[in-house]
Amino acid sequence: MKKILLIMIGFCKLGFAQTDQLLLDSCYKMAKRNYPLVKQKNLIDELEKNALDNANKSWLPRLNFTSKATYQSEVIAFLGRSFPKDNYMTAIDLEQNIFDGGQIKSQKAIEHLNGENQRISQEVELYKLNDRITQLYCSILLCRENIKVIDLFKEDIKARKKNLESAVKNGLTLESTLFELEAEELKAEQNQSELKENLKGLYNTLGMYIGVAVSDATILVSSDLSNLNSSSKINRPEIKLFETQKSMLEARHKMITQLALPKLSFNAQGAYGRPGPNFLNQNLRFFAQGGINLRWNMATLYTMSNENKSFAINQKLIDVQKETFEFNIKTQLEQHSSQVASLKDILLKDDLIIEKRKSICNTSSKQLENGSITASDYILQLDAQMQALLNKKIHEIKLINAIANFRITAGTIN
Repeated sequence: MKKILLIMIGFCKLGFAQTDQLLLDSCYKMAKRNYPLVKQKNLIDELEKNALDNANKSWLPRLNFTSKATYQSEVIAFLGRSFPKDNYMTAIDLEQNIFDGGQIKSQKAIEHLNGENQRISQEVELYKLNDRITQLYCSILLCRENIKVIDLFKEDIKARKKNLESAVKNGLTLESTLFELEAEELKAEQNQSELKENLKGLYNTLGMYIGVAVSDATILVSSDLSNLNSSSKINRPEIKLFETQKSMLEARHKMITQLALPKLSFNAQGAYGRPGPNFLNQNLRFFAQGGINLRWNMATLYTMSNENKSFAINQKLIDVQKETFEFNIKTQLEQHSSQVASLKDILLKDDLIIEKRKSICNTSSKQLENGSITASDYILQLDAQMQALLNKKIHEIKLINAIANFRITAGTIN
């Protein structure tokens, strides 16, 4: 029993000791879920639902209520009989569509496509977040590496100071040499303090976007994509937007052609008043009538040829816009692909440069302790070594950024 408890305690400690990891791809997804614009989707869905509901109600019978009273200064006299000068009418008119040429169906298709167009437009705006998240993520990585390199610089300075303190006491080295090292250490601490403040701001900004607290304890892990194919299919939301725009254009054109078709409807009227169809009967009474109406607005045929031309031109305009967008995307992918290849070559040489700089710095440290070079000379060599270390980290982060930009441009981020 005691062993089991010890094992459970060990697992608990292990669990609490684990540090949260934050993948770059996870940041993209969390940002899209947390961004206020995402709330717009439900509103778009509701608007589309209402519009479709209104279109469906176009099949319901249309009812009109009218009521009027009139007084005439003169009336017809017929066979020695005069009619009343006051007339009254209260009526209910009913009209029911029988055939509308498919106009309501087309209206519903347009409303659906309009909602889809708004949803994809929202997706396009949300996709732009990926660039901002990538910049923040890489800025945090770079800021962290700067702080680490300064820590290494300070440790080396402390080691040199410790070795020189006895020499200064014995009068073998000037005290100004020690002061110069201390000044460089203070300068490094200043730079580090500034970087830490900037890092806090980056943490807070990224945290606001993704809705999760980010701190020094958060491990940032970037996605590893070694194979990038610049000829891969472009999967950007903008492509879907072009396709939806063409579909909407087709639906509108179809509706315009349907306006030229005849419309058939049934109508009926029930009324109370006088006079009615039989004007000889001047009594207040109920009467009714019904019939079939055929309407054909032939004037729409006059402009049909121009409408067809406009439709064809607008289709070509969308095709040109899509082609231009795809061309620009492909050129950007080529640039990102070249940048990735270049950075990989640069990283291969970074290790050689660091090795050379370490060797030079080790020699300089011995020369400083022997008094053959000044502290300024040694600081120059140490700066060069630290810069070589930092350059490698910068190139690694640039590679992460280039790969992320390639994926964002290609639209391969879900």
